[in-house]
Amino acid sequence: MSPFRLPPLTRAVLVDIDGVLVDHRSASDRASYLWASGLPGWELGPQETADLWEAIDRRHFARYQAGELDFRGQLRARVREFVPGGSDLSDAEADAHMAAYRAIYRGLWRAYDDAPSFLARLEALRAERERTARAGEPTRPLAVAYLTNGDAPSQEEKLAAVGARVVGWQMLASAQMGATKPDPAIFTAACERLGAAPDEALMIGDDVGSDVDGALAVGMPVVHLRRGGQGPSRAVPTVASLDEIEL
Repeated sequence: MSPFRLPPLTRAVLVDIDGVLVDHRSASDRASYLWASGLPGWELGPQETADLWEAIDRRHFARYQAGELDFRGQLRARVREFVPGGSDLSDAEADAHMAAYRAIYRGLWRAYDDAPSFLARLEALRAERERTARAGEPTRPLAVAYLTNGDAPSQEEKLAAVGARVVGWQMLASAQMGATKPDPAIFTAACERLGAAPDEALMIGDDVGSDVDGALAVGMPVVHLRRGGQGPSRAVPTVASLDEIEL
């Protein structure tokens, strides 16, 4: 891994949220056990609980990505599989369980240490590009947006809670966009929203399947953030920290 410099002709930057700006996994792991340990008959320990919740999460989110379930439906499916005897839960009961989990999860949200400075640097570059363009100088304006496989209201709440919501950046969330990463449609639509062609944009993400492969499918440059060097990789620019992205 080596530092990555933003190409000067870049007109749009798309930033993932969970795993890039916010430590979703740590919060989810802790919240799943704190919630589950209060369920009748729960016997699994913290790591076993976290692993089970993560596996169920991925399974039903994949169904959402495939169009088998809507966003709320995949949340209910996760609860019904996870809660002992939960297969017969009504929608209202499943929603109540998810609300209990999310109340704990919400209290554990944390931004990564490198997120605040990265966001400040990227916003400073965007503002400088805007200023010089207005002054009539030859420069390319830079548009920035969050691109997330999630629901806009919940992701807005998360970013605001951890101080990672930059005013003026668009929130492009799959639940509202009608497609999920890695579907090429969401990347194409994001570029249209930001007024840039795919090859003029840059995706910054941590998930190989959703972020990296999805961006590459439409010819979009991508930076793969591999915190701790974990997980699969691709032959694309790769960094271990947001500090390694030079703007």
